[in-house]
Order: sequence, then C-alpha cells, then structure tokens
Amino acid sequence: MKTLQLALAPGAVAGIVAIFMSWLRMGVVFQRFQKQTPNPWRPENNRSYTLSSAIHFLTCIAIATVFLLVARMGGVFAGGLPGAFRFAAVAWMALAAPSIVDAAIFINLNPWVVVGQVVDALTTSVLACAITACWRGT
Repeated sequence: MKTLQLALAPGAVAGIVAIFMSWLRMGVVFQRFQKQTPNPWRPENNRSYTLSSAIHFLTCIAIATVFLLVARMGGVFAGGLPGAFRFAAVAWMALAAPSIVDAAIFINLNPWVVVGQVVDALTTSVLACAITACWRGT
C-alpha cells in the first residue's frame, strides 16, 4: 500500500500529461486517418472522452506503482531515468504494443491509426516511468 501512496502523485501528474499528449496525437495528428475508416468508430461524446481520460490517468498510476516496486529491487530498472526508460520500454513491449497490434488485425483500422495508438501507449508508459523516477529519485 505504501508503494501506491508513493506512486500516486507522480502517476497522477504523468496521467494528466498523458491525457493531453493523447489528445494531441490521436485527436489532431492522426484524426484524418480515423476518418478514412469510419465503420469501426463509435460516435464521440463527453462520456467517451471522460472514460478515455480516466483510463490514461489510472494507467499512469498503475505503471508508476509497478515501476516503483521493481526499481526498488535494484537491477537494470533502478538508477534514475535510464532504468525508467528501460522499464517503460519493456512494459510497453510486453503489454500495450502487442494488444494494440493484435486488435488491429481483426478491426478495420487505418494502419496510421494503429501507429498512433502504439506511439500513444509508449508515450504513456515513458511519461509514467520518467516522471516517477524524477519525482522519487529511483
């Protein structure tokens, strides 16, 4: 429980930054590619934006918590930003990237939307780990 308390503040900050980065990437940069495949998309509204933001926010807190647990043990994930970047990359490669690419095999998405989602997931992971490493001095 103490680890969650230690990760809460940096995870929350990372979550807020990740929400805005996601909006910039998916809502501005890759939006035109979403319009090329309109069939898989639900209509956007305040509820969908709120749920998506909550998921980013809670994901950053979860990643920050697991990162702190692992970084405290030492090894390759300890030692400040280099360890944080390593952990972020491993977490992204093990969880987020395969899930997004696997879903894209079965869902009719523009390939550039998939690229945007994969990069968005990497950004979320890196933000959570880097801000936590700087905040907590792991």
